Amino acid sequence: MTSAMKTLPSLRFALLASVLAAACYSTPPLPENTAEVATFSRELVWDDLTLGPNDLVRVGVYGHPELGTPLGPAQSGARVDNEGFVSLPLVGAVKIGGKSVQEANVTIRDAVAQYVQDPRVDFSVVEYAARRVYIYGEVNRPGAYVLDRPLNVYQALALGGGFTSHARRDQIVILRGKPEALEVKAIDGEAPNLDGLIALRPDDFLFVRRSGAGKFSDEVLPILSGISSSLGSAATLLVLNDQLK
Repeated sequence: MTSAMKTLPSLRFALLASVLAAACYSTPPLPENTAEVATFSRELVWDDLTLGPNDLVRVGVYGHPELGTPLGPAQSGARVDNEGFVSLPLVGAVKIGGKSVQEANVTIRDAVAQYVQDPRVDFSVVEYAARRVYIYGEVNRPGAYVLDRPLNVYQALALGGGFTSHARRDQIVILRGKPEALEVKAIDGEAPNLDGLIALRPDDFLFVRRSGAGKFSDEVLPILSGISSSLGSAATLLVLNDQLK
């Protein structure tokens, strides 16, 4: 028997072993989309975003500074409370949570009109503290970041300090929505592509997977459970668990 014939079984064994190893290392599936319509887009319509708790807003009423939000070295406006109300002198609490800037302007003008005829109201946002995106996983500076300007995936990764040495760059995952309407988007970040220009929206969860990691749920659930957003709810965790069984 020639040496080539003797080595043939060992080559077959090595090939079979490599195939089995690749099968064992195959990536478990990501959670499935439950949303009827996908909202991922490279355009972020900033005016459509709404106000929320802890946003700092400024209200001025022309000719009636006493009706606006306090101004001074120590205070530059008023915070929206957890129920979505902003408190104004004389007018009292006005519900602006869940409204766009334009809608909030109209709401405040209507409230002030009870005390001033044909008021001229100037409404602006000093700080969008309620708009946050969550950047976690294998990035150097993971955490929650205020979305105070349009931000795409590449910009968010830069904000998070870039990839760690353990990052699996071809597995960047965006989770968006609520338990009953969950959107999942996987992005290959190995090379520049259009998916990296997807605009992030408030409460988006951007996660860079770890090389050699197992279940996606095992990586993200400990983080999601500590996030006070729709994705951090117990119901969402159950959705993710059920989909990965």
